[in-house]
Amino acid sequence: MLRHMDNKEVTGDSQHGFAKGKSCLTNLVPFSDGVTVLVDKGRATDIVYLDLCKTFDTVPHDVLVSKSEGRGLDRWTTQWVRNWLDGCTQRVAVNGSMSVTSCVPQGSVLGLVLFNIFVGDMDSGTECTLSKFANDTKLCGVADMLEGRDAIQRDLDRIERWTCVNRMNFNKANCKVLQMGRGNPKHKYRLSDLRAALRRRTSWYW
Repeated sequence: MLRHMDNKEVTGDSQHGFAKGKSCLTNLVPFSDGVTVLVDKGRATDIVYLDLCKTFDTVPHDVLVSKSEGRGLDRWTTQWVRNWLDGCTQRVAVNGSMSVTSCVPQGSVLGLVLFNIFVGDMDSGTECTLSKFANDTKLCGVADMLEGRDAIQRDLDRIERWTCVNRMNFNKANCKVLQMGRGNPKHKYRLSDLRAALRRRTSWYW
């Protein structure tokens, strides 16, 4: 499965979690360098931080298997994945309290591979720079012109539609906007019911 994903470029360049040759450093350094270049040029830059809520716990099996088939995995492999997920549960008990049941069991190599397949198409059609590490997503765009701010909003709308289609939700408390550069217009972006959360931003001025 890993060879197939590498050969078919299933994971994509934007995913840095659970991917060969990728890490926190490959996620942070190039992204930060790109932002620094823009700000040094005097461009106002907005970064939207998005966090999928309880990602591993809420992955729908039918959607995951369908995506596995769509990524070119053969029928026997997808059937094996289906059987592995069927009735597969994982819980943690602490002082008599039980955690929620995991839909994609954590702590397994296969679970991480399947998760990357599941979120692989999240950035399909995006116009701005997008970087993912597991379920944490950063979206960056130039915001000093109306066209740039509109592009960021269109990408947010695309990602929101992706969550609806894939039956996922965002963690409201962890969704923020970082606005950088002098003269940043501090535009207010919207993401459905996360509108209030996105207004709780941090502003940096360089």
